[in-house]
Amino acid sequence: MEELSRQKVFITGINGFTGVHLEKYLLEKGYEVYGTTLSETENRNHFPCDILSEENLFKILNSVKPNFVVHLAAISFVAASNKQNIYNVNIFGTLNLLEAINKLDYVPSKVLIASSAAVYGNVEGELDETMCPQPVNHYGNSKLVMENMIKSYFEKQNIIITRPFNYTGIGQEPHFLVPKIVSHFKENKSDISLGNIDVYREFNDVDYVVECYTKLLLSNLKSEVINVCSGKAVNIKHIINIMEELAGYKIKVSVNPEFVRKNEIKILKGSGNKLVEAIGDFSNEYDIEATLKKFYAN
Repeated sequence: MEELSRQKVFITGINGFTGVHLEKYLLEKGYEVYGTTLSETENRNHFPCDILSEENLFKILNSVKPNFVVHLAAISFVAASNKQNIYNVNIFGTLNLLEAINKLDYVPSKVLIASSAAVYGNVEGELDETMCPQPVNHYGNSKLVMENMIKSYFEKQNIIITRPFNYTGIGQEPHFLVPKIVSHFKENKSDISLGNIDVYREFNDVDYVVECYTKLLLSNLKSEVINVCSGKAVNIKHIINIMEELAGYKIKVSVNPEFVRKNEIKILKGSGNKLVEAIGDFSNEYDIEATLKKFYAN
């Protein structure tokens, strides 16, 4: 492996859920890590920058001159109320980044751009990259449009587009499912209101995802779209059962019809064949019970 101490990684959205974990992992591996934030910061390697400003992005990139770029900044909550902002940030923010990179006097070793498994839509079973995307919400659609626009940069830059499936961990916002469940147990609440709990979804550990991202940055892969998944679907009832064991009490679960999606599918997971071929399979090093234990203990 290259001498990592000289390698610079630039992360947009570095203080977001995934960015925090990725920065920590990369620093431990010996990289120099820089990134953008929306708010002011005391970290000299973090730069306040709205990704809707191509000029500011270029200035920062040109001063840092990173070897690798990881684009995480996005509106990631499906139920976000400002629809126009979802499209502005997820599409035009990404295009601004790529245009800024184009203006550099060198080509970074790899640009990894996080899309989402939401581009597949409401499809049953194991989803692979050859399937025709059918997004069912503005978030998924914005990511699909983003992907299509990115492909025109494939010849100019070394780009990988990732489609991560559900993942969770410490620091995820409380309106997401797993943090909501864990917080109820940490607060010793007697009941919880959820949607359909008799479904199976991937709930991978954020640490697994950042390890995948790092390995993909160092891989030979480029001009590709790739799932970041484990292929392991977990029943939501199982998550509740694990939490009941950890907390030492049973919780009353009520199903709120407002949280139940129409025509909800029972099993949804990703095919990791392409991922395993590129970086190997280490998903067995992570499991939902260990993830929940970390979450609950934090």
